[in-house]
This record gives sequence, structure tokens and C-alpha cells, in this order.
Amino acid sequence: MKVPKKEKNWIILLLCLCILFLAALTGISGFLEHRLEIRGTTKTNETTYQKHIAMINEDPTEEFWLSIYESAREEGKEHGLYIENFGERLVEDYTAEELLEMAVAAKVDGIILNADGGDTLQDKIKKAAKAGIPVMTILSDVADSDRISFVSGSDFATGELYGNEIIDEVEKKWLKEGRMIRVSVLVDSNSDRATPNLIYSGIHETTASVSDRMELSATVIDNSGKFESEETVRNLILNADAPDILVCLGAVDTISAYQSVVDYNRVGQTSIIGYYSSEDTLEGIQKRIIKSSVLINAQELGQTAAQGMSEYLEKDYVNEYLTVTPTLITEDNVKDYMEKEE
Repeated sequence: MKVPKKEKNWIILLLCLCILFLAALTGISGFLEHRLEIRGTTKTNETTYQKHIAMINEDPTEEFWLSIYESAREEGKEHGLYIENFGERLVEDYTAEELLEMAVAAKVDGIILNADGGDTLQDKIKKAAKAGIPVMTILSDVADSDRISFVSGSDFATGELYGNEIIDEVEKKWLKEGRMIRVSVLVDSNSDRATPNLIYSGIHETTASVSDRMELSATVIDNSGKFESEETVRNLILNADAPDILVCLGAVDTISAYQSVVDYNRVGQTSIIGYYSSEDTLEGIQKRIIKSSVLINAQELGQTAAQGMSEYLEKDYVNEYLTVTPTLITEDNVKDYMEKEE
């Protein structure tokens, strides 16, 4: 039986449409699988994931945080954990509290949280625990909460590193100027950091041997953003009693101090002891504007957090405190770190 030409064309058209429809379904299916939005055991890029972990920081794009996250993500693969930098792709900015609430609503399997000092964090962590979602804090703790563990550098050991650098600089300036040396420690304005903590205690105890040659003070600084940090540092630098030594406990403050000392012609007058290994900080050390920088290895922090979360999910137990040993970047080893950055 001969099929009329008109009907034949319709059949060909329908076949083409069916092929296009099947291709579209295949593409959508592949996209969804690639996005890892199917809960349970998912295989993507030859990696099998059993659990979905949200890592939360108020600024998900911060340089130090991204280093921690990338290390945690890679380590998580080894343990079947898909670790997401939660909130990174959101258009609006959210607080750590809000992101924590979203992660709980998304029913993730675990949360690694850098707390922002919010008043309701304890309640929100408790809510997560009740939902069966373990919360681990990193860098900043939420004391007396239901968090399973706290990952950080050894605060007292970090304070000792800062303290030894302060002693060295105080003795040099004392011999040169023969007066009390003003030392200002920049302390985070978040509630957990606003009062002298273990780092400050470590500094205070370590520098006791030169306490008769220096005036040690803590300056509370709002480092919620680069502008706020720069404003506080600038005011300190331009003060009649400007500090002879600026001790920075944060990466943003270190960069602000470096830029302010250069901009306001305080090079050689105000020494900087900084934090982390950002490009600007390494440059400052190489130029001898920044004396040294304390580094809590971001890779070790990320690996430790991922390992700790994996251990808890497997055994329902993990040590309450997981610490990473801090190191010091100086003029002697700064080239090694610059090569790593390159």
C-alpha cells in the first residue's frame, strides 16, 4: 500500500519530534544527575557520594574560606561526602544564621559552620541537632551549644607565636627609642572575639618578660567588611598615639594595616604582625613592611573538618576539639609560600 506523500511527511515530522523529545529528556536527566540534587547514593565524575554536607561562612567567597573549603571538598570525596560551599551561588547576601536555617530546611546530612556571632545561633544549632543534622563549628565556636566539635588552630599556641614576635620587635624598638612601646592587638567585634580570648591570653602571658617596656592593648575592630576594617585601622594609624606595633588576628585586618602603613607614611614606624598568607601579606613581608604572619594552614583546617565530620557520621562520635598547629611566615621562608601561591 502506497502512503500518500502528505501523510509520509507527517510521519517523518512526528519521528523527528520524538527523537528531539527523547534527546531533551536525556539531556535534562544528565544535568540533574550532574548537579547532585538526587539524595541518597549518587555517582558523578567517578566519585560516589553518600552524604551531603553544607559548609557555611557569612562570606562564602572570602579567600581564606575558599582555601579551607577546597581542601575540605577534596578530602570529603575520599569519604563519600559531597561538601558544598553553601550560599556561594545565591544572589543576595545572607548571615550565617540564615544560611544555617536554609541548610536545615534543605535536609543536608551535616553542617560545618564558621559562626558569625549571631544571638540565635545556639537555638538554630539545637534545631539542627533535633532534626538529626550534626553541626561542627570551625574557626569561631558557639560555646554551650549542641555542636559536635570545634575545629581551629590551637588558640594558646597561636598566642604564643604572636607573643614571641612581639617580644622581638619590642626589644628592637626599645633599644632604638628608649620609651614605652605601644602594642595594639586588633580583636574581632563578633561576640566570641570581642573580649580577650585564648589567643590574647597567650599573647599576654608570653610577653610578660617585656611588660615593663610596652603598653599592650586590645582594639575591637569591625571586620564585617573590608571598608569597616580599613576605617578602624586608619583611625589608629592617624591617632596622635599611633601604635608602634599592630597585631592583626585576621586576614582582612592584615591587608588593611599593610595598606594604611604605606598610604600614611608609617613604614619603619609602625610594625605589623599579621595573619594568613594572602598575596598582599606575602608581598608586605618580602618588602619588610610586615614583620611576619601567623598561618593556620587552611588546607589542614579543611581536611580536619571533613575527616571529623566523616568520623561522626560513621561512629556517632568525634573529639570535641580538633586543632591544627599554627606556623609562622617570615622574611626567611616567604619565598617558599610565594612559590606555592604561584
